[in-house]
Amino acid sequence: MKTFKRLKITAILLFVAILIFASFLGVYKKEDFRAVNIIKDYKLGMQFTDKLLLTGTVGDGTKGIIEYDYVPDDTEENESETLNDEQEYTIEDYKLTKKIIIKRLKEMSVGEYKINLDEKTGTIKIWVQNNDNAHEVAEHAIQKGEFTIIDKDTQDVLLTNSDVKSTKVVYGASRTDTSATVIYLQINFNKEGAKKLEEISQIYVAGTEKKENKEEQEEALEEETDETDSTKYISVLLDDETLSSTYFGEKMSTGVLYIPITQASDSETLTTYIKEVNNISAIINSGALPVEYSFSEKQEEANLSYKNIAIGIVIPAAILLIACIVLIVKFKIKGLVSMFLQIGYIALVLLALRYTNVIITIQGIVGIVIFAYINYAFNYLLLRNLKENEKVQWKLVGKFALYTSPIYAIAIILAFNSLTVINSLGMATVWGSFSLYIYNLSITKTVLEMLNK
Repeated sequence: MKTFKRLKITAILLFVAILIFASFLGVYKKEDFRAVNIIKDYKLGMQFTDKLLLTGTVGDGTKGIIEYDYVPDDTEENESETLNDEQEYTIEDYKLTKKIIIKRLKEMSVGEYKINLDEKTGTIKIWVQNNDNAHEVAEHAIQKGEFTIIDKDTQDVLLTNSDVKSTKVVYGASRTDTSATVIYLQINFNKEGAKKLEEISQIYVAGTEKKENKEEQEEALEEETDETDSTKYISVLLDDETLSSTYFGEKMSTGVLYIPITQASDSETLTTYIKEVNNISAIINSGALPVEYSFSEKQEEANLSYKNIAIGIVIPAAILLIACIVLIVKFKIKGLVSMFLQIGYIALVLLALRYTNVIITIQGIVGIVIFAYINYAFNYLLLRNLKENEKVQWKLVGKFALYTSPIYAIAIILAFNSLTVINSLGMATVWGSFSLYIYNLSITKTVLEMLNK
């Protein structure tokens, strides 16, 4: 019996060791002659990363052009368009512009961002994290966003932003290439737009015209009939750039239109294309910007240095280490095991934050530290309870949960806040509280009770 218990304890501690190793050091596999960590990276907030600042000003003579304080490798010279100097904008226009840009950034999943608007001048400042997608995100966020469906030949406007209810990205198998996947932009029209779509779907269809040519021969008059393509096409445009040109094969009565944008055969290219079409969808969903801006771009360094980050982590960790040494002195082997299991708890919380895409900010780290100390207090109570009883008393667990319940309630409220720094704190405490009971009641309690016997 003792051997079985030892094997069980060893197995559980080995599992916790693997958990710690995976969370703090990673799990690596060989890929393209190099070791790649398959554990998901943290999503860090703007406090820990470099930033890209876009400053938009109204009415300085150019439209929609980014002026760089450096020259990107893939940037070509653009010709600017003259703004309408007589155009007057209201505070409502500026606020709506800010609202639209925020909606776009959310749909494009850019991570943490920040926007400031000067309501007097209309000047708008946008900070996004300076990662691989920063420039692409920046360009899409400030794009005018005028969506139109036009007659390809006459350029007559058939449908606009006002006719669109929503859009999303869908994909399916290609009819011509079995190895390729086609990416579509699904456009859901509102009531008025659906009516217009149904009308034009009966006009812009495939067709041919027959023309008779008469040729006089020496002995007889021969007639020849020529067929010419009379198919009427529509063009789908976003800011005067053609996304697709097509015609209708049937009457569109559902109010939904699928526009084929592009296709890909390999998964990496497909992922890239889906992201690009998703950005287009985000622009159309948010609507067109009511204000025309000229934007300048600037890079800013992270607010915190690695030294400050290290100090902020080491000091709380040192305090917790000293507290754990107290456990070892007071509870001997059970205190040592408890210390090891507490490291496992922190590892579990960090993994949960990685895989739930929580943005880590300073406030989020504070939440992790708070629950590391709460977990220590819970472990201390378990050890003290086992000194007097063979098993942990459930009333102790219930009393602890009751006393700490206000923290859980506050955590849930904070988790639903849209402000990233507050949301990060809320999500860190939410996952800290879930992990505390799941981990300790299934692992810590089990191991300590077996050691107690």
